Amino acid sequence: MSGATHEVPVMIAGDAIGHVGGGARTWRYRLWRHLRAHDVRLDLVGSDDPLDDIRTEVAEYRPDYLLVLLGVDELRRPAIDPGRFEADLRASIADARRANPNLRIVLGHVLPTHHAGPDPEFAARAAGYNTRIDAIAADLDTADSPIVVAGTDAEFDAGDHTADGLHPNPAGEVRIAAAFADALADRFHLGAHYPRPLPKAAGGATAPRPHRDRADFDPE
Repeated sequence: MSGATHEVPVMIAGDAIGHVGGGARTWRYRLWRHLRAHDVRLDLVGSDDPLDDIRTEVAEYRPDYLLVLLGVDELRRPAIDPGRFEADLRASIADARRANPNLRIVLGHVLPTHHAGPDPEFAARAAGYNTRIDAIAADLDTADSPIVVAGTDAEFDAGDHTADGLHPNPAGEVRIAAAFADALADRFHLGAHYPRPLPKAAGGATAPRPHRDRADFDPE
């Protein structure tokens, strides 16, 4: 779909990494700008962190794509083990598909954090989350509603790419955006791969908001 002239409705769901508001900078800005450079105009729809009410959100905003980045907040809560994480994510996908049976879904891997280094149990739980994400994508992938995994952890180092060991800095934002861009290009032919080597991004870019606040993030 590179060269598309219409707007592509995309919903982003997840934990605090994907939040916007108050001038926050997030990876969604990097993805939006990258795709715009390849003539793909995203219409970012829905509210912030909509996964808790995903069926209602998808029914109301009718996205073609759902991008999900989960896990960082959940990993800090020992009660949410990988099995519970998988069950909840499967239920959310089922709810989203009830609202749109043709929804295209990209699931991001859980990102590395500083907590995973000194804490073997924490590291094991993080690895378990990503194993479950891979299994969900393989199991629930269909022709009508395809699912693909974005390797958001592949080029991400907590020491270099977070501001506090947990939340991405600008360089981390670029790596998350690149993983989603690559998945969208490979599976859905939407846009193109993010250029390598990945740049050392500087701050200063405001995260795009959902479409109802379009003036806040459309600089052109």
